[in-house]
Amino acid sequence: MRKVSKKWLIGGAALAILLFLIFQNFGKSEVASETKTIKIVALGDSLTYGVGDPSKTGYIGIVRRNIQKQTGRNVIVNNFGISGQRSDQLLKQLENGVVLKALKQADHVFVFIGTNDFRHSAGWNFRKLPQQPLLLGKEKLRNNLSKTLTVVRENNSFAPVYVLGLYNPYFGEAYDPTASDSIRSWNEAIIEVSKESTLTKYISTFELYENVEKDMYFSDSLHPNRRGYNKLGNWVYNQWKPLNQE
Repeated sequence: MRKVSKKWLIGGAALAILLFLIFQNFGKSEVASETKTIKIVALGDSLTYGVGDPSKTGYIGIVRRNIQKQTGRNVIVNNFGISGQRSDQLLKQLENGVVLKALKQADHVFVFIGTNDFRHSAGWNFRKLPQQPLLLGKEKLRNNLSKTLTVVRENNSFAPVYVLGLYNPYFGEAYDPTASDSIRSWNEAIIEVSKESTLTKYISTFELYENVEKDMYFSDSLHPNRRGYNKLGNWVYNQWKPLNQE
C-alpha cells in the first residue's frame, strides 16, 4: 500500500506541475494577445499627411488616438501621405520597399486619394468646372485606385482596407455650383472600385462639411484645421469599428 500511495503522490505532483505550466503559458499568451501592437498604414495626399493641422497628424492621428483608447493597446501609424499626391503618384509610391514592408505588416490600411486628381483635372478652375476633363480624370482615378487596391491585397490579404471618399470644399459664391454633383460622381467611381476589392470598406466624407461655416473647419480653401480634422478623424473612427476584427 505504501508503494502504491507513493506512486500516486508522484503522479499527482507531476500532473499538478504540468497543469501549472499549461495555465502559466496560456496566461502569457493571453497577455501577449492583449498587448499586441496594432499597426496602421495610411496612404494618400496632404489630407492624410495633415496639412492645416498644427500637430501634422491629420485625421489618421485622431483615428489612432481613438483606437488606442478603445483597445488599450499601442497603435503605430505609418503615415505615407504626401502633399499634392495624385493617384498615379500613389501607385508609383507603392513600388517603394519601405512602403511595401509596412503594408505586409499592417493590421489596417486607410486610403484617401483623389482630391488632387480632381483639382488637376479641373485645371484648378473651380469657378467654372470643365466637365469633359473631369470625366476623363474620374476614369483615371478609377483605374489607378483599382490598381492600388490590387497592390495592397497582393502584399496583405488579411488587413481590412478603408477607402475614404472625397468631400466638397468648393462651396459658396466663388465656386461653380455644379461642384457638389461632380464630387458625388467621383465618389460613385470610388465606391464601385471599393466593392471590387475584398475586405474593403468605403467611408463617405461628403456630408461632413456640408452647410458649415468654412472658417470654423478649414485652415485654407481646401485643408481642414484642427477642428476639421477632429471631425473627420472621429467620423472615420466610428466607421472603422464595423470592420474591426480584433
